[in-house]
Amino acid sequence: MSNHEGIGILKLECPQSHPVGRILKEAPHQQVCFDPGVQVGPRRFWPDEQDQPKFTIRCPQCDRAVGDASTTLQDRHRNLVMSMSETSEIATLPFV
Repeated sequence: MSNHEGIGILKLECPQSHPVGRILKEAPHQQVCFDPGVQVGPRRFWPDEQDQPKFTIRCPQCDRAVGDASTTLQDRHRNLVMSMSETSEIATLPFV
């Protein structure tokens, strides 16, 4: 078993299981980024001012907004990054 502490990918989905993006940290020395997907837009540092206090994004397949509290997603991602065995997890965001 290898130690993956310091990296993690939180895959974000809408309630219909469509991918809406990823919150990721690919190396321990990198900052956390939001990756909306190559067809949607470029990666950006996360969270920024527009993501406070609630992170929302539009599902490209449903064309409906989904979101959750930024602190909730930060806690889930932080726990994943601190894990010594898990590197990815799926978070289902409710419709807003």
